[in-house]
Amino acid sequence: MAVANKKKYKLKDPATQFAEVTSEGSFSLAGGQEKELPKNPSRELLKRIEAGFIIEVK
Repeated sequence: MAVANKKKYKLKDPATQFAEVTSEGSFSLAGGQEKELPKNPSRELLKRIEAGFIIEVK
């Protein structure tokens, strides 16, 4: 069984932080931390990615 490569994301500016709590759980990023997105990312999280505040790790 192959394991899918999941994209990781980080903050564009490591001096900032992002945190949210939803009915489906919580998600946070701080400093240079890199994380996979939750299974069902919130609209707010997707907006931050679209705006460039949170970027994909290359």
